[in-house]
Amino acid sequence: MSGGVEHRGSTPAEAVLAPFRKDGGRALMLGHVHPDADVLGTLLALGLALEGRGWSVAYGGPHAAPGALGFLPGIERYGRLAEVGGPFDVAVLTDCPNPQRTEGLIDQARRAARLIVNIDHHPDNRRYADVNWLDVEAAATGEMVYELLEALGAPLTPPIATNLFTAIHTDTGSFRYSNVTARTFRTAAALVAAGAEPALVSESLYERRAPDALRWLGESLARVEVSDAGRLAWLALPAGAVPETFVESEELVNYPRSIATVRVACLFRERGGEVKVSLRGKGDVDVQRIAAQFGGGGHRSAAGCTVPGPVAAAMRAVLAAARAALAEARPGAPR
Repeated sequence: MSGGVEHRGSTPAEAVLAPFRKDGGRALMLGHVHPDADVLGTLLALGLALEGRGWSVAYGGPHAAPGALGFLPGIERYGRLAEVGGPFDVAVLTDCPNPQRTEGLIDQARRAARLIVNIDHHPDNRRYADVNWLDVEAAATGEMVYELLEALGAPLTPPIATNLFTAIHTDTGSFRYSNVTARTFRTAAALVAAGAEPALVSESLYERRAPDALRWLGESLARVEVSDAGRLAWLALPAGAVPETFVESEELVNYPRSIATVRVACLFRERGGEVKVSLRGKGDVDVQRIAAQFGGGGHRSAAGCTVPGPVAAAMRAVLAAARAALAEARPGAPR
């Protein structure tokens, strides 16, 4: 379904601001499947800001928040939604380019809410809402929500700042991805000034592993494979190979990506008859185009998709597409 009003750019237009201008109302912050810090941080930040202006806000999506993100202020408010209640004045989706990622909750939200607002920076966003604000130049949707709150004159409390800083921190790969700009650092600086603590966020994300996590990490990394030419690396986790809670708490795809020669890294995670594929790219390969061949999407350097199992068949198909992308990027080069 194509959306209604579309706005592009770093500054929110009046059509984006209008749904949030009044004091008091009912809002739904709707997340996507397997919510990460990008979506949770932005939804919680916007929801807490609205609550500060007298709104009643509900938070949730098709899956509960992972335990590793339990440090986010207000996370206890976010839960799994079996169905969408209502009525709501507005339902908001952030960092969600494809409405199918709500597993049908978007259709219920359309019936329960007067207006659907879609805030995102993915270039392949489906423009499915009544109001679509897209800024593909933003390194993170957290930058956009910050601009929205600034335009609304909403106070940046420490909980709001922490949520947005975490969203930006994770969406940019700890400020390592090529889409990071001066705007990203200006926004991060403003959030730190408002009370976000970078050391606390980094510790909470990367230094609170469970006692047995290093053992599972070792078993996972032992599965990493690299192509003969060293430009393609992958890690496959069949169903039950490691605990789900461990996989959800680790960005495992970044380990094969960290190999100096690698230009495309893949993580294959088998669960429930399907295989979730995470893709990371470096340099001259657009992994979003690889993911799009399998109904997925994302960014040039970070994308994903879900393909039918078993994991061996999924690997064959996706790795073939990755090799083709590498060949296209550097014709005649080994893969």
